[in-house]
Amino acid sequence: MTPRKPTLHDVAAAAGVSTAAASFALRGKPGVSPETRDRILAVARDLNYTVNIPARSLRTARYGAVGLYLPPGSTRLPYYTEFAFGVVDAADRLGLSVILLPHRDSDDASAPAAFVDGYIVVDATTEDAGIRAILDTGRPVVSGEHVLGGDDRVSASVVSDHTAALIRLLDHLAAAGAQRIGAVLPPDGTAWSRDIARAYTAWVAGHGGIPISRRIAFVPTADEVAAAVDDVLATEDVDALVVVPSGSAAPALDSAARAGRRVGDDLLLAAYVDEPMHALLTPSVTSFDLEPRDFGAACVALLAEVWDADGPADRVRVTEPRLVVRASTSRG
Repeated sequence: MTPRKPTLHDVAAAAGVSTAAASFALRGKPGVSPETRDRILAVARDLNYTVNIPARSLRTARYGAVGLYLPPGSTRLPYYTEFAFGVVDAADRLGLSVILLPHRDSDDASAPAAFVDGYIVVDATTEDAGIRAILDTGRPVVSGEHVLGGDDRVSASVVSDHTAALIRLLDHLAAAGAQRIGAVLPPDGTAWSRDIARAYTAWVAGHGGIPISRRIAFVPTADEVAAAVDDVLATEDVDALVVVPSGSAAPALDSAARAGRRVGDDLLLAAYVDEPMHALLTPSVTSFDLEPRDFGAACVALLAEVWDADGPADRVRVTEPRLVVRASTSRG
């Protein structure tokens, strides 16, 4: 049997670095310290790894650009801004440019007119005509999170374990004394929102409770958040609340105050996606740091592996969101 050729992922694992760092070092790009570069190069020599020259030449003979497609309406949300900067910075270190793709009318199914070698999409669904058109180009596509309705058509994905994350958050609230936890959820339009809703329902049922949730838009207005929170808090004995859509924390705090609830005391409140303002609110709000810059950079690194002739060692890379506990869920 012919032994398997070592891959970029093998080098990164042996050197204890990310695939992006390994790629930068092996291609002589900035972005890693001299000590780290020397360690990566030494590991590559030990493993007899060589950069795939044909694949690299093929890449350099192309456009040298990546198309980035963000969800409609998301550009005002800090998470997607940070994700985009992570993509741009990582691509620049590989000598690539990034083209931010526009959104089309819902009835326009034409492919984006961009001279790119591949695409990065995030929080995507095939209900979006733009995503369908990108998948139809035949060029490599790396997705941040699974593509709802088209996961089998992407080249590779970087995903967060949202099911485990939400269970960890609900366990944290229960450990802080919460007995009846409500939730304000986004629509089931993405894979991650579907996973969160299912995890919430299953956790509550497993603890002998009844789910108390309301759905609002993926990018909600303050009034939408307030109406949903008011409705949930009108339910008797709700003593904790999780608000999932981005931008929901501040309106939820206002609603709680109007209802005469003291957040961090008789009501525990957590957001799902962390934002810079969460540390500045009163009280500061517990949430998950999804590390969007690193997430975007990981998508670029995975796309670079897809371009290599050997392909990535694993088609799906899983990250773990980091729970940041703040005053809103810390009684006393």
